[in-house]
Amino acid sequence: MTSSPCVVTVGMPVYNGEAFVSRSVLSVLEQTFSGSMEFLIVDDGSSDGTADVIRQVAAAHPRGGIVRVIRHDANQGVGSTRNTILDHAQGKYLYFLDSDDEIAPDCIEKLHAQAERYQAEAVYGSIYTVCIDGETVKGVETYVQSHLVFTHEDELACYAFRDIHEHLRDYSVNILFLREFLEKHHLRFPPLRFHEDVIFSSTLVPLVTRAVLLPDVTYTYNIRTNSLSNYQGREHISLEEIKQFISIYSDVKDMAQLSKGKPYYEARYLRSMTQMFFIVCGALKNRRIISPRLTDGLVRKAMTHPAALSEIIHFRRHRLYNLAYYALGKMPGWLTVLIMTAIAKQKRIL
Repeated sequence: MTSSPCVVTVGMPVYNGEAFVSRSVLSVLEQTFSGSMEFLIVDDGSSDGTADVIRQVAAAHPRGGIVRVIRHDANQGVGSTRNTILDHAQGKYLYFLDSDDEIAPDCIEKLHAQAERYQAEAVYGSIYTVCIDGETVKGVETYVQSHLVFTHEDELACYAFRDIHEHLRDYSVNILFLREFLEKHHLRFPPLRFHEDVIFSSTLVPLVTRAVLLPDVTYTYNIRTNSLSNYQGREHISLEEIKQFISIYSDVKDMAQLSKGKPYYEARYLRSMTQMFFIVCGALKNRRIISPRLTDGLVRKAMTHPAALSEIIHFRRHRLYNLAYYALGKMPGWLTVLIMTAIAKQKRIL
């Protein structure tokens, strides 16, 4: 890789973000990082005043010159917009930010220091998750991870997929990537309008050999109750949207097969089936507002285990959990729904 014109590219997709984008832009312009930066914003065909807000904020700030805007003529979705960032980023490192979120003033400084110290391909910061209902903050959750350094093949994947729990978020934001690493592995986002980072992360994690996890909270992730990725506060949900979620997580399940022979292979199956379980439970919780109706058959199909029974019975780890998930995908649909509903109620998911 030739020398980069700048050290860090911060890449941000935006679409109709007039109401909130100024805070995101300011959080980048006010970074304490002393190295060279570019702030690459891709406007995905906004039809409101997003472009004007970005222009005004950049013009009024002493570091506004680092802002570079690329505009899509038509809305393509966040997956394609992130790929535009990948195509045009110039930094040695690349950091993704969503347009309704904010980063801490020392975010890039801290992540870059760790990347250089450990020659890391990816440095993960910790996250505040803020739930917003209109203009009201309904709850704040801090996702803080331990300070961990991974320097060998499969170490990060073994950590991420070691059991049923989520140890590494399926985000593409708040991670400082070595851009050469992304290019070497031809990593791209699927052309989806939501949850594109789930597929990206599932592809990425097994490829990383050098990574750092930081306990420092460097990112504020704002969840709005009426967003596509959140069912709360909505009066109607399209069945097609549910099918898209199921399709995304079905791809994640199938990708587990690519890890055959790896030490985390069986746990990755378990993790992907557990993700699907929660996706389907979320749909069942909102079944009355989904139209057309969510059928029992679709639920059963979603819970189909990608591995054959003959393989699962020879698993050395997580055999019983994987067998239980396998059974859910083989039962009559009504029974699958009945059992999942009972389990979800016991776990207070429903």
